[in-house]
Order: sequence, then structure tokens, then C-alpha cells
Amino acid sequence: MAIRPLIYKALAQGTLLALCLPVQSRAQQQTPQFAKLNIYDDFIQSRGVWLPDNLTEKNEPIPSVADVACYRRGGALLVNSDAYCIVATAQIIYGEPNVDVTYYPVLSWSKTRIVAADSPAGAFPICIWSEITVNLADKTVSLTDHRKLGKGHEGFNNTCLDLPLTENYHLIDEVSERVRRALRGGSKKNKE
Repeated sequence: MAIRPLIYKALAQGTLLALCLPVQSRAQQQTPQFAKLNIYDDFIQSRGVWLPDNLTEKNEPIPSVADVACYRRGGALLVNSDAYCIVATAQIIYGEPNVDVTYYPVLSWSKTRIVAADSPAGAFPICIWSEITVNLADKTVSLTDHRKLGKGHEGFNNTCLDLPLTENYHLIDEVSERVRRALRGGSKKNKE
């Protein structure tokens, strides 16, 4: 279909030509495409959008883009582990660009899976600790946020206690997520 490249170009530029989008069934709307995973000898890389596995209006993600990379070597000074992962997330907050970079020590790296996590006992972040799993067999990247338990992890005015015990996310293709948001925005307008 010749129109598809035009749609992708419009989406990449941040504009959406809604009239050109093909009508999708509910099943297509609910099945996002995973972000492409690039696998090399000593590192992996993927770029996309974190989307909760159980998406609701309450946990709708803030528009952002995440770049995930894991390296077999070089993290000793960064995270006290030779293998490490880095997650760089870019988003617009109050009209200003914001980039957040987090380093994770790799707990295990096998032919089928890479697991990296920050500390469940560490002081920061206060509310949660995160675990990244790169499934090399099905070429997906997932993240699980776990709420920290115990004294000192309640947050200001107990805000941490409002978070779920765990929240699972998958790294989704950027274009797939933009289409989902555009379709969701259109269906919201139709309901009003």
C-alpha cells in the first residue's frame, strides 16, 4: 500500500493524517507491536515506549521514548558489575524536554535472557525498584516495577502506598503506540 510510508512519515514528524489511517479491528488495536530488538555480540539495543501490560485510564503512560541498551562489559565503575544496562527516557514535562538516565547492574546474561535490576533495599528511588528482562528468544524487552516495602519507603505523605505492588511493562514500537494513542483519542472524542 503506497499510503503506508506517508503515514509513518507523518507519525514520525508528530502529525497524524487521521483520514488516511486504515480502519482497524478491536483485536488489532489491542495488540501493540513490540519494539525491535537489535542483538549484537556484546550488547543489545532497543528503542520504544513503555506500555503497561494491563493498560487502564489510571495508568496511561506519559508520552515518552525509551532507549534500552545492555553491555557485557564496562559497568564496573558505574554499577559495580561488569555487565550493565542503561535506560534513557526522553519526554516533555511542562513544555520542557527532559531526559532521565538510569543504570542497572546485570544479574544474569545467558543465550536466552538478560536480567538487570536496581536494589530493592536501596535508598533511591524511594518508592520502587525496577527489574528489566530482555528475552532474547522472542526478542522482547520488559520492565517490572516493584513497590518497596518497609520503613523509609512510604514516600511523602505516604504517596508510595498508593502504588501497586507490581506493574509490568513491555517496550512497544513507537509508531504502533502513536497509532494506538491517535485511535484512542478519536474514540474518546466520539464518546463525548
